[in-house]
Amino acid sequence: MDKRKRNTKTKQLIKTILSDASSALCYEDFEKHLSGKMDKATVYRILQGFCEDGIVHKIAGENGKTYYALCRHCQTGNHNDSHLHFRCVKCQTVLCIDEPLVVPSLPLGYKMIDAYCLVSGHCPDCFNEIANHEQ
Repeated sequence: MDKRKRNTKTKQLIKTILSDASSALCYEDFEKHLSGKMDKATVYRILQGFCEDGIVHKIAGENGKTYYALCRHCQTGNHNDSHLHFRCVKCQTVLCIDEPLVVPSLPLGYKMIDAYCLVSGHCPDCFNEIANHEQ
């Protein structure tokens, strides 16, 4: 049985939105780009398929939202979501930090499969804006 997935216009549109984005996107971001061209279930189904295929990874935000980012540095067969994510509390952008995630050693008998880490604070632009207002 052939397991290849078709590359439909809707999938290509979602992939283009992700490629053009400078940060991770939540559903509301897709909704703004799509302007009613696609229903919510279709968007989520495509994103879930991309996650399963290692094209996109999910980021769980502490604000209850799920963000999606294109896996720019994942090689075929070398998919790795274990990296740091940063959410700016002022502008709300969520970014992948490409530095390797240093995970503390686990107690004997535990085996890590994956690690997810979200740090929140101010991005450089927002930090500079705040610093300039305080002067």
